[in-house]
Amino acid sequence: MKKALIFIAVLLLLGGGFYIYQLKNKPDKQQVKVLKTAKVKRGEIRNIINATAIVKTRVNAYLKIGSRATGLVEKMYIDIGDYVKKGQLIAIIDQREIRKSIEKIRYQLEKSHNKLQQIEKVYPAKIKEAEKNLQSARAEYEYALWKFNREKQLLAEEFTTKENFEMAQRELKTKEAKVKALEETLKRLKLEYQTEKQLAQDDIKIWEKELEKEKIRLSYTEIYSPIDGIVANVVAREGETLVAGLQAAELVTILKPDKLEIQIFVDETDIGKIKPGQPVQYSVDAYPDKIFTGKITKIYPEPVVKQNIVYYLAIVPVKKEYARYLRPEMTVYTRIIAGIKKNALIIPNSAVRFEAGKQFVYVIKNGKPVKRFIKTGWIDENYTEVIEGLKEGEVIAVRFIAPVKTKVFK
Repeated sequence: MKKALIFIAVLLLLGGGFYIYQLKNKPDKQQVKVLKTAKVKRGEIRNIINATAIVKTRVNAYLKIGSRATGLVEKMYIDIGDYVKKGQLIAIIDQREIRKSIEKIRYQLEKSHNKLQQIEKVYPAKIKEAEKNLQSARAEYEYALWKFNREKQLLAEEFTTKENFEMAQRELKTKEAKVKALEETLKRLKLEYQTEKQLAQDDIKIWEKELEKEKIRLSYTEIYSPIDGIVANVVAREGETLVAGLQAAELVTILKPDKLEIQIFVDETDIGKIKPGQPVQYSVDAYPDKIFTGKITKIYPEPVVKQNIVYYLAIVPVKKEYARYLRPEMTVYTRIIAGIKKNALIIPNSAVRFEAGKQFVYVIKNGKPVKRFIKTGWIDENYTEVIEGLKEGEVIAVRFIAPVKTKVFK
């Protein structure tokens, strides 16, 4: 019996020793396994506020372009969504009738110019000939006057006959009448020249005005864009007829590129951090790789309630060059840079964990990770600001396998 008890005691001792050995050599499942570490450092951090937004149009964002001409739309060079530049030809309305009228007026204008040229050519020649004839007649008159005075003197001295004197007197009167007639002819020719010239010039002016009038009418058939912008709507297509009444017939609608804005829905908890002048980066699903930039210009005081959440609208004007990408009512994802801190104490975001309403990190002490609760400040895409709990130069775990499931702090 005594030997049996000793044997049992030996077995118990061996079993207990084996259990203790197994317990000591069993892996600790509660231990944190560190994969990567980093030092607490000082650097720049940005206070980023993420918010959704929407593209909206401002007042007078749309410009309606019409036509004062009535007729068939011969050509339409643009379509909805096209980007047009100022002065670009948009459409052409039927020009046949106006061009026929212009052709007729140009013919009449050419006739008036030809008539003026003829007047300028003929009348100076006639006037020159009349002046020559008058000069010759005046010379004949002077000779007749000399002859008359000589006959008169000879008659007084009884060296000639009365018949010779009377003949000289009649010749003088004839020459005098001829001079007067030629003077009247010259005067009439000069007056006719000025009158005909003036009439021809007046005709030219009238036809030039008519031509200018028709050219203006022709310009109504060629529609040009008065601004740079995006075609938002096309009312008339090729082959359709426009009828201009008291108002110009609407043809297309162009969206002004400088009349778009981003309306950011800022949560009421963040609105105190938002101020005009803060830079904003934003993107849209249509161009996920493209980042747009801008600045907040104003904040609307009236709230917007969506799904029982209160928001306030922060406004960012869209730059002109962005208008070709952005469209009204597009959903926008914004990053508001509410502030920048220099020389802040920062750690990688991956190091921070969230547990029971608190943030903590694993600090490496003597080669082992030690949990330490911290107080954080600003957070951006890569780093978290540490306000309390850590010192510059301390080593922390940024990648590790935790014994229990923890949440990454966001």
